[in-house]
Amino acid sequence: MRRLELLRIAALMPPVVAANLRAAGAQSAVTVHLGLAEGDDATPALYAISAGLFVKYGLDVQIVHMPSGAAALAALAGGAIDIGGTSLLPFISAHARGLPLQIVGPLAVSDPASPYAALLVRKDAPYKSGRDLNGKTIASPALRDLNWVATMAWIDRNGGDSSTVKSIELPSSATLAGLAEGRVDASTVTTPRYVQALNTGTVRVLGHSYDAIARHFAFAAYASTIDYASKNPAVIERFGRAIRDATRYTNTHHADTLELYANFAKIDPKTIADAPRAVSAEVIEAADLQPMIDAAVRYKLLDHPIDPHDLISPAILKRGA
Repeated sequence: MRRLELLRIAALMPPVVAANLRAAGAQSAVTVHLGLAEGDDATPALYAISAGLFVKYGLDVQIVHMPSGAAALAALAGGAIDIGGTSLLPFISAHARGLPLQIVGPLAVSDPASPYAALLVRKDAPYKSGRDLNGKTIASPALRDLNWVATMAWIDRNGGDSSTVKSIELPSSATLAGLAEGRVDASTVTTPRYVQALNTGTVRVLGHSYDAIARHFAFAAYASTIDYASKNPAVIERFGRAIRDATRYTNTHHADTLELYANFAKIDPKTIADAPRAVSAEVIEAADLQPMIDAAVRYKLLDHPIDPHDLISPAILKRGA
């Protein structure tokens, strides 16, 4: 992130935090280009920059805006960034195709206490169970993405047959119109968009579809190339420490970090003040990845199971470190 942008973010922070941020441009540190999309799971990294946590661990982290996690993986493969935030499904798929990528840090986990996504239907729709969605049209931002998998899992766990549904690709920004016009019967939508949709009074929550994958699982992570992680283990470990410290703050100070996230995502903070926030993990372990692998196999995004330990860099920050 350029110094001008650092100073702009500093203006949003308390004086002592802003002072740390202004000092960032004057200190010598290892530069890390970090690719991030606009989701709330970016908040710990944004806070780590604004509070000077990366600088504390000798890193000059510069954010490169990404349109999606899949784009971050492409940027990693092309050498445009050093670390990128990504959904686990495209990461797992890329790994299975032989791309030399590994997880180097935690990004977001699904937690029923703070629903990150909801399966929406029109308010007057008669649907009550998964069986009611048999043969219906389901939308997701990308075919066979996490929201699609979650919807299929919810249908199957609630008496339906996901193999009977018709799937279409529809951006989250167009989902509300698709439901209202009857082009779509149901769609899993993530926060804060699903809360914004509920506030219109035209849709309702049929279920929390991520819970159909597992009660607790990692669905996004920081990734890098095996080459970069193996050559820069100290950078990966220090990056993990900064994210851990930031996560301890952001998970418990949602109101204080709302504007930071909203500005990054270019969203009016007033419209999402009551929306559930992303929950981040302090570390990531193999058990956190298994539910996503199982779902990928179940819905044929993977031909066969893979060992979650193979997905994680040896340099990653360990629990208790």
